[in-house]
Amino acid sequence: MTSVPGVFAAGDCVRGQSLVVWAIREGRTAAIGVDRFLMHGETVLQP
Repeated sequence: MTSVPGVFAAGDCVRGQSLVVWAIREGRTAAIGVDRFLMHGETVLQP
């Protein structure tokens, strides 16, 4: 609940731009995992 009784907040309006940063990081991590799988354990991608 916010400072206003009965008004609640969640998602983007609470975290703001940090969600974009988390999404980018998770996307890069997923890409590295896929690349390692396809390349039999090796990747040139940087975390």
